Amino acid sequence: MGSYDGAEVCELVGLFILDDLCNIYGIDNIGLYRDDGLAIFKNISRPQADRTRKDITKRFKTYGLNITIQTNMKIVNYLDVTFDLTKGTYCPYRKLNDEPQYINTKSNHPPNIIKQLPASINRRISANSCNEHEFNKAKPIYESALKASGYSETLTYNEDNQPTRSRRNRQRNIIWYNPPFSKNVKTNIGR
Repeated sequence: MGSYDGAEVCELVGLFILDDLCNIYGIDNIGLYRDDGLAIFKNISRPQADRTRKDITKRFKTYGLNITIQTNMKIVNYLDVTFDLTKGTYCPYRKLNDEPQYINTKSNHPPNIIKQLPASINRRISANSCNEHEFNKAKPIYESALKASGYSETLTYNEDNQPTRSRRNRQRNIIWYNPPFSKNVKTNIGR
């Protein structure tokens, strides 16, 4: 990670190792996103979990890689979601000192980006919340960050997270030119 094409190399290496682990532990038990992985094994004892941890660590060392594994966790923070495995719930996750900041409504960004930002945040928080109660616990910090950036919208829970789009019947051969956006440009080409 961090080098030229580092994310792509990380994806390839991760998929290679994930294939190896899925052949042993099953495809439904292990997941991966870039350099973050998550595995769930149900109904195994602490000694079995420790043996599995040691086996996975040994497999990574055969490829010259190190891995950090935590076992016997009931609540897991993975990427931007917290999973509670005992209750079967999930909710948005933020690091302790992470204060969200969004582009200001008066900034030099395209109007469509500024207009769609609150809806995009609302969709993400709704998708990362298993129910309205979890959504309402997470939304105050995001609403206050939006208000600080000049937005007046309030966030509401949406169970149907996917917007419906009408399908196009035919493809057109169109060449697009998207010039850099700037509010300082007075002609139509820059707007």
